[in-house]
Amino acid sequence: MGDPGGIGPEVLLCALGDQEVRSRVRPRVFADGAWLDRLADRFGWKADFTVEQSGGLPAGLAAGEFSEAGGRAALACLQAAADALERGEIAAMVTAPMHKRAFALAGASGPGHTEWLAQRFGADRAVMMLCGPRLKVILATTHVPLRELPRAINRRDLVNTVLVASRELRRYFFEKGPRLALAALNPHGEEHGRPGREEQEILMPAVEDLKSQGVDIEGPVAGDTVFARAAEGRYDAVVALYHDQGLAPLKTLHAHDGVNVTLGLGVVRTSPDHGVAYDIAHRGIADPASMRAAILLAAEMAGGVRP
Repeated sequence: MGDPGGIGPEVLLCALGDQEVRSRVRPRVFADGAWLDRLADRFGWKADFTVEQSGGLPAGLAAGEFSEAGGRAALACLQAAADALERGEIAAMVTAPMHKRAFALAGASGPGHTEWLAQRFGADRAVMMLCGPRLKVILATTHVPLRELPRAINRRDLVNTVLVASRELRRYFFEKGPRLALAALNPHGEEHGRPGREEQEILMPAVEDLKSQGVDIEGPVAGDTVFARAAEGRYDAVVALYHDQGLAPLKTLHAHDGVNVTLGLGVVRTSPDHGVAYDIAHRGIADPASMRAAILLAAEMAGGVRP
């Protein structure tokens, strides 16, 4: 269900009303059933799926804003779904958006789903991938301020992140292993030490380490060309060094059907590639395309796991 005050319940209801979605999955929804029923009745949607009652909400909870009660509900739903996934009762988990501040107020470790799930499933390293039909982007770092970025990138962590991503991409998507590209940090990918040194000191050695371990990877490739090459089919995925480097091109191509995938958990987890959108919540106008894509991708991943 995600944050009940945001658009999560709406896009969930709409996506589960999609004919293709229902032909591919047997949904089990972790939510406050009465909350979903009220929304469905309000906009004439169907709620004809199994609901695992989780995250009970107070009657007066306001829509369109974060709250501790909303955070507690989102956390309770997430915990129930994770437990069911661990027990093998469900094949994959798709999470609706939640608000990080509300999540924190509820006492959740975080700051978000990815970190919470990594701890819950005991993952050594959870890797965030954003994807759509034309582009897959792996993030080497997530929410790091730009002024701290050069210090946040190091050879060991980069190598370990790419090893997890390569293994998981092979497991779920590319039987022969993915063709990867590492995006450069500096403009033009640094030429003779100008304008920076990260390519020569960190990125090139990391690529050599990865190649020596059997990873098919090129780079560092200049950030102003690597994503276009990937979209044209030269690479299966791009390793971006920071959030906006990867998400700007991804959302340009997949503003409505992008999906967030957590790699390295040992289980399948996806989510829509957008936030809670409090400004349009409970108005019946939220676009369910990303939630629909997240559900279909989770079904594809769960049905095609390789050893």
